[in-house]
Amino acid sequence: MALRLIEIYHKADQTDAIEFLLKSLPIIETWHDHLGEKQSVTKVLLKAEEAEEVLDKLEEFCLKDERAYRAVILPVEATIPRPEEPPEEAKEEEVVEEKHPQRIMVEELYQKMSGDANLTAGYALMISLASFIAALGLMKNDAAVIIGSMVIAPLLSPNKALALATVLADKKLAMRAFLTIGVGIAVALLVSGSMGLLLDVNPSIRELALRSDVRHYYILLALATGVAGAYTITEGVTETLVGVMVAVALLPALVASGLFAGSGNWVDATGAMLLFLVNIVSINLAAVVTFAFKGVRPKRWWEAQKASRAVMIAVAAWILLLIVLALLIIFEQQIKQAVPS
Repeated sequence: MALRLIEIYHKADQTDAIEFLLKSLPIIETWHDHLGEKQSVTKVLLKAEEAEEVLDKLEEFCLKDERAYRAVILPVEATIPRPEEPPEEAKEEEVVEEKHPQRIMVEELYQKMSGDANLTAGYALMISLASFIAALGLMKNDAAVIIGSMVIAPLLSPNKALALATVLADKKLAMRAFLTIGVGIAVALLVSGSMGLLLDVNPSIRELALRSDVRHYYILLALATGVAGAYTITEGVTETLVGVMVAVALLPALVASGLFAGSGNWVDATGAMLLFLVNIVSINLAAVVTFAFKGVRPKRWWEAQKASRAVMIAVAAWILLLIVLALLIIFEQQIKQAVPS
């Protein structure tokens, strides 16, 4: 059971009102401390999935003066004594009457992922290093080296941020994510393309050939991976994201495209680029749908309506792009068959 500790910093004269507010909410325990200078802190221990309801009630209570409080959410690794589990009968009632989504808070998601949309020198450096490592692994037919490049490459992170920006209708976050994704792609292509110019690229190498031979089942693989990645993020289980990074294989396909293009092999470069684009589009489509299904949306109703429109437009756009890519895959396969080996 994932737990959170919410520290609510507020005026001392609001302690009784906040205590009354929390009585009707599903919390495990509450503490009050006076900080001096007419300031107090209320600490609330509760399940992670219950935290959003508490914060929503708190925001309604303090809506007239948003500066009257500050809530800090902290993850709890363990607590002694252990929180008591409700009896089985109560659990069954909770399942029937449950209204809150089974996920971490929107604020927690935003804090985790908004930083992933930032374009930094460190991000560009990691993309450069990962691209160099992936290129060497591809040319040496070394799967272990390629997997290592996938793990250190931060290409997946801004795509998660873009999907979150879509369901929240957050234009600023979306623009930052787009910029970061674009720069990451450009850096990877620059590094791999330069290596393709300088080194002898053999298209028959197995790991390279796999990236240029794109098939339609890659769409299903990328969609499933996108759902898995978005689901684990909303559940707060980030440890499994390493497996998602490896499964979706964004960087190797992009680097393979750069290597082929640098060596003048445009047919294989197109195939590898198609694979990369299929993965990008499928991940974003799956992540947007998963976030929406998990109830990730803005709190205010007018923002929620705007976000719903943004989700519908984004889903339609990603599906249209997938259809176009599927047609291009057929066309690309026909070209490969027509070109003598």
